[in-house]
Amino acid sequence: MPTQVRIFTSPRALGETLSTPIQLTPATPRSVPELPTLPKPTISPTLKARQYVMSTAYHEDKPKGGVTYSHQDKLPKLPIPDLELSCERYLSALKPLQSAREHGETIGAVQEFLRNEGPELNEKLKKYAEGRTSYIEQFCTLPPFIRFLLYDEITDKLS
Repeated sequence: MPTQVRIFTSPRALGETLSTPIQLTPATPRSVPELPTLPKPTISPTLKARQYVMSTAYHEDKPKGGVTYSHQDKLPKLPIPDLELSCERYLSALKPLQSAREHGETIGAVQEFLRNEGPELNEKLKKYAEGRTSYIEQFCTLPPFIRFLLYDEITDKLS
């Protein structure tokens, strides 16, 4: 296959480029193929005559502000999981990801957490959750990078 040489022109200012009209020739390839124009479909007179109206009950029952959270207050509150059970689940989730030495260190850290600040933080979380429909909603709806940036502020609120 013979070698082809491509020649490039130096770039122009954007305003100059945009003001130049585009010259299309029949040989210029297009990115979108030309499609045949289809006639508009005709609607039969029987379908045109029918009028589909939703019942007024639908419009009356529809809560103001949308339907997504309309029954939120009727749902049971999300329970706060048991601290010891959460720690056991945490350890079992980490076990396949850690070496025996790392897992032993993690078990020690979890046991220390359960002896020291764990119960106190758990009580603060329960107190925080008393007046809310969900203790976790405020933190889960934030984008991850905001959660990372606000980590200290969130932990200060719980303290």
